[in-house]
Amino acid sequence: MSTKKRVEPPAPRRGRRRWGVVGVLVAIVAGAGTFWWQSESLGTLSGAPRLVVDREVVELGDLPFEAPARVVFTLTNAGDGTLKIAEVPRVKAVEGC
Repeated sequence: MSTKKRVEPPAPRRGRRRWGVVGVLVAIVAGAGTFWWQSESLGTLSGAPRLVVDREVVELGDLPFEAPARVVFTLTNAGDGTLKIAEVPRVKAVEGC
């Protein structure tokens, strides 16, 4: 007497396939979103800042030695990028002719 067990084929695993499809769709959406975000941020950074000073030379006339003088410059960003002034700019006082 031989006893044979009937072997049934495994049940299809639809759950794994469904999660695989969902994973692929999530990856595509995430990739497209990352691409869009990068292209938007690069578009805003593509512009360059351009510093415009309202004047380059200031004539104060004759002043006594070591007399305080105050001059105000207006700095404007005429470019379409972000202008950052990292440190206080140096001003050079030149004795003119």
